[in-house]
Amino acid sequence: MPALEPLKSLPIHVDSSAPILRKIWDMGLYNIAPYFVVMAALCCLFALPLFRFVDTVGGDSGRVVTIDGLRGFLALSVMIYHGLISYNYQANGQWIASDSLFYRPLGGVAVMLFFMITAYLFWTRLLKRDGRPDWKGLYIGRLFRIGPLYVFSILAMTLIVFWRTGFELREPLDSMVSNLGRWFALGLNDDMKPINGFPWTIFILMGVTWSIKYEWWFYFSLIITAIFIQLRMHLTFAVVGLAASFALILTTQSDLWCLPAAFFCGILTASLLHEGIKPRLSANWMSIMALTALAIMFSFARTHAGVIQIALIGIAFYLICSGADLFGLLLLRPAQRMGHISYGIYLLQGIPLTLLFWHAPFKAWALFSPTHYWTALLICAAVLCVAASITFAAIERPFIELGKSLTRIGKRDAVKIEPTQSPQSVGSMMNKNQKYKR
Repeated sequence: MPALEPLKSLPIHVDSSAPILRKIWDMGLYNIAPYFVVMAALCCLFALPLFRFVDTVGGDSGRVVTIDGLRGFLALSVMIYHGLISYNYQANGQWIASDSLFYRPLGGVAVMLFFMITAYLFWTRLLKRDGRPDWKGLYIGRLFRIGPLYVFSILAMTLIVFWRTGFELREPLDSMVSNLGRWFALGLNDDMKPINGFPWTIFILMGVTWSIKYEWWFYFSLIITAIFIQLRMHLTFAVVGLAASFALILTTQSDLWCLPAAFFCGILTASLLHEGIKPRLSANWMSIMALTALAIMFSFARTHAGVIQIALIGIAFYLICSGADLFGLLLLRPAQRMGHISYGIYLLQGIPLTLLFWHAPFKAWALFSPTHYWTALLICAAVLCVAASITFAAIERPFIELGKSLTRIGKRDAVKIEPTQSPQSVGSMMNKNQKYKR
């Protein structure tokens, strides 16, 4: 079947036998300016009144607006990171990242910040409840926040796989059911196998589902780590945990050991701010410091996985949570809107990239020059953001509200089945009634 043939590389406009021209090509493709042009263009797009439907209704006093504004840029950064890796795959058949300073660590830095955001928000939530939150409500909320769009994305991926395989069974039924079970496990199982014998299954979503497993692990760990909050040892726990995480990074070879450090950066930030340990600086000065920390990191790092890198990212994150709004950028309405749909941007990013680049004329046009390729990435990003906006309104928001409703119902039921009041409390109520009669 033609649908199962490898994605053959199209000829590139620049002659591969000319190393000087190839260097010029690479310099243009990996110039950092187009990254900011794409972000600015998407901000202009989301400034349109057309996207008012993704605004929050009534607001939420518990939200951190700088984090909301940051999320969208992080998700789009991961998309651009994968888009540039996709160039290497489309042109050279190799799924490898560029060795350029800015783009090589970009995706990893964004994911580390996502983990820090998760840790900060939920550790703050536990701190406000003295380590005794409504656990049932917390996990119901997480299930209805993560699950629905995740299931939708896997269904879309599966449909694309069957389309590419001619809607014919290409592997034993029991094997396909087993593989589908792994994909539909809400990210808890990251041993993702090809579906229906289609070897490019994982590329359809750009493999981003791997990170969700670690989010779940963090949520489950809160039941144990909340003890340190109950014992008033949360700040000590955060500092020791971060130090231990840094030690693991220094003594191991796997990049995955940077994940605990990212979570502990978020935990430490929450504990510091909860104790009132916050810079006594203006938002602009904190913005300068946050951007300086990130600039230093991007000036030398070719990977996000390192003690210095995580420390610099953590410093920037602490400052952003403290009020650094990057000179107002994170407070802009377009940034807030893109933040609301960031989960959809992150989870669905591979679908427009793969579908558009499977279209041979689009692929040939995109690979013609760096300008064409960055324009193609902008088109993919715009399509992705529109799709994420729709899924946010149609899937994410309704299920988030459903989760909240179920939690409220559970609380009301818990009140109804409380033990009968003690004689002392009944007597107290009778005395109050007599007082009112007088």
